[in-house]
Amino acid sequence: MRFTIIALLLAVTANAAPSAGRLPAFELGKKNYETGNYLRALDLFSQAISSAGDASSRNRAYYFQGLTLFELGHYYSSYVSFRNVLLTADDKNREIYDKAIRNAVTIADKLDMVERIGKLLDKLPSHFIPQSVGSYANYAIGVSRLDSNDLSNASAAFKSVNPESQFYPRSMFFLGVIATRQKNYRDASVYFEKVMDISRGKKELFPIAELARLNLARTVYTTGDLERSIELYAGFLSTSNHWLTILLEAAWPLMRVNDTTVSLGNLHTVLSPFYREELVGEGYILRATILYSLCKYEEMRRTLSQFFTIYDPVLRSMQAEQGRMQGADSYFQALQTEKGMNRSFIAFIKRDLGIKKQMKVLEILRDERRNLAKYNRNEQMTRMAQLLDETDRQLSLEIGGTIQKLHKRKLAELMQQREQANYLKVEIVTGEKELIEGAKGLPPKRVVDVETSVASGYHFWPFKGEYWDDELGAFVYTTESACIN
Repeated sequence: MRFTIIALLLAVTANAAPSAGRLPAFELGKKNYETGNYLRALDLFSQAISSAGDASSRNRAYYFQGLTLFELGHYYSSYVSFRNVLLTADDKNREIYDKAIRNAVTIADKLDMVERIGKLLDKLPSHFIPQSVGSYANYAIGVSRLDSNDLSNASAAFKSVNPESQFYPRSMFFLGVIATRQKNYRDASVYFEKVMDISRGKKELFPIAELARLNLARTVYTTGDLERSIELYAGFLSTSNHWLTILLEAAWPLMRVNDTTVSLGNLHTVLSPFYREELVGEGYILRATILYSLCKYEEMRRTLSQFFTIYDPVLRSMQAEQGRMQGADSYFQALQTEKGMNRSFIAFIKRDLGIKKQMKVLEILRDERRNLAKYNRNEQMTRMAQLLDETDRQLSLEIGGTIQKLHKRKLAELMQQREQANYLKVEIVTGEKELIEGAKGLPPKRVVDVETSVASGYHFWPFKGEYWDDELGAFVYTTESACIN
């Protein structure tokens, strides 16, 4: 009987309210957080979340859990905690929504998944979004609507971003993208120029400024302003991440203004051994087209022969891959192992900046997952680990799906290029026939002496088949038309 009474007393003591000198888990967690004892704070906030009796208490614990995880370098887990604050909005905790939205959008943007928080904010009642973070919310909502192809509402959200916001340059860039999709090239040009203007002299905005310049060059080319397009392409440095793309794209307006000297010089770099394993078949077709306009049929024939030699095996390989590979996962695994896909396509997708960024995020997620395994296995950390696994899987499939679409598109382009190459082969025969008839016999081959002048301190080095890495992008192809007037 005495044992039973003692047991009952212990039970009552265990369930009693905490004494005045004993702090609840949340308050004790805050003290540990403020003194830098983050691991202990994390355990205490997890306890507070699990034992919270209402949404208000739980949201406060989620918010501080997010701060703690951020201090520990676990950025995705931190983002999830801030997002959880917004999942069950309550009127008692509006003061923390400002910081939760600010932090969630900033982290999600760095992790290239801002559309996820944007979808949540788009559903949140507007009175829960403080005016102080309106630009954060509008930017994220705009990205989520753009991701859903809701162009009109995405545009409205981006236009609501304050010019003082850190997301204003990106919002202007996305407005340019939307205008381009809508074939409103005048507005697109205005937005891309604005991004370039506000990014000038700011190193942190250099990547978005380069993208704006590239898109502006494409836009003005589409509208027929060839000279402006050439000027914009010429503004890039050889250190640009877009350098190969720029050289190839710039060759088109140069050809159209009959500047074959620089156009063929660009293609001389693009078709060099340095880029032999890149998907640059378009360069061979463009070079052959320019040579056709100059009646350089023998060089044209050699160019097309190189195209078929290099790209027929790639074409056959990609056709086989399309029939063999099933779904996004197989394409992702092929990228990770670099097996199962031809080297040219792998080189192409590894150069894609979007895929490179997503692969970097995937690496961050996996590092974070390994580090979380070292902590106490409470309910919150177990759930966070599960979320990381799910996000890893989702992102892997997204990357694989993107690769699959690119594979299909590049295969279609390659097949079209092959058709153009066959057409140009026929044009060689026609052109040679007309040349012979016009000259009343095949004209003799002419050797043209080229006068060159170089600045003081420089040396003229004629090309004899060798390529120099530091000269890529600076070649000039000096030739004379072989056509007979």
